[in-house]
Amino acid sequence: MPTVSRRPLSRRPAAWLALLAVIGISALYWQDPWFWRNYVRFFTSGDPVGEELLPPDEEIRGDGSYVLPVAAPADRSIDAAALADMERYAAEFGSHALIVVHRGVIQDEWYAPHWARDRLTQSQSMHKSLMGLFIGIAIAEGRIAAVDDPVGRYLAEWRDDPRGRITLRQLLQMSSGLAQYRFTVNPFTDDNRWLNSGRSGEVILRTPAAGWEPGSRYDYNNINSELLGMVLERVYGTRYSALLRDKLWLPMGGERARVHTDSPGGRAYTSCCLAAPAMDWVRVGMMLLGRGEVNGHRIVPAAWITEMTTPSPAAAHYGLQVWLGYGDPAVPKDNAGSSGAIAPGPFLARDTFMTWGRGQQHVFVVPSRELVIVRLGPALGRRPIQPGFDVTYLVNRAVQGLRADAPPGGS
Repeated sequence: MPTVSRRPLSRRPAAWLALLAVIGISALYWQDPWFWRNYVRFFTSGDPVGEELLPPDEEIRGDGSYVLPVAAPADRSIDAAALADMERYAAEFGSHALIVVHRGVIQDEWYAPHWARDRLTQSQSMHKSLMGLFIGIAIAEGRIAAVDDPVGRYLAEWRDDPRGRITLRQLLQMSSGLAQYRFTVNPFTDDNRWLNSGRSGEVILRTPAAGWEPGSRYDYNNINSELLGMVLERVYGTRYSALLRDKLWLPMGGERARVHTDSPGGRAYTSCCLAAPAMDWVRVGMMLLGRGEVNGHRIVPAAWITEMTTPSPAAAHYGLQVWLGYGDPAVPKDNAGSSGAIAPGPFLARDTFMTWGRGQQHVFVVPSRELVIVRLGPALGRRPIQPGFDVTYLVNRAVQGLRADAPPGGS
């Protein structure tokens, strides 16, 4: 009788364990497949000389109709030495782009040798400032009744929840009383999943309270801006990308942008992750300088820009999703230092305010000097910019370089 060959019994448990592991990993992956793709990209992103796109994303296109005049060298209202010094400083800190506008005329448009005018740069937290604008638009259009409305009025999930009593103003001022999600590489916690999950809205809506009274203190928190984006989608009944296109990019005469979503067709991130060329950020700056008007269009009421740039009771350096450089130093050390920046003294023009994104992405607006300055650079990866960037330097050097005999500005 022939002998039947059998595998040793000792190997069977190992085979079963391997099979169960494969099934478990597969089930875990398919519960939220975009989380794992986003999670892996989290460790591989960052490029000091290239476009840093964040798929999946959705494209927004404007018509490019708002084009600023460019000053001839002899007609510049900022002296050449100051502009050259600003370019040197931008290059020293690995910038992609620097654009300086005075009285509606481009004084200098500089790009690094590795960069091009139409390339997209990640906004990081500069995107938050657009939440301030859009809430003002929604109020002006009657979609939101008032800035002091409780968020539970617009988010049904929090209607009967104590967190629903947090006001839109408190979200805008970074004083919501919501807990912070901390940095971690652990993929099984909400600290990681709010930014990487393909169902990020679920994670954001279960953000717990921090245990202090909303409005009583300033606590910069990405979740506040994400909730504002969710409110906007609910009150307009449309995707955020459509809102961005129809309410801002088209009327301001912008070119194009790409907004990151948590999955294809999923929720857009609104605390970060808007890629756009430098000139589109100039257009945003010109709209802020124009107190809500740009390209012949009224984007938001002028009074709302005043609201946005008024210091909050909890933080003199912060308004409604914008940073205010009114003090001395320009930005408190605990805020500037956390981003690798310094602010050794004040802005020479004390009415300076700005957008601010990781990697020192900035739109500086100086109403008293009719200045808009945009600085952009690498935004992703472990260390997008070297420490020591002086937040005040570019503005102060431009102010110092303003010519007393400057010609009048363009339209």
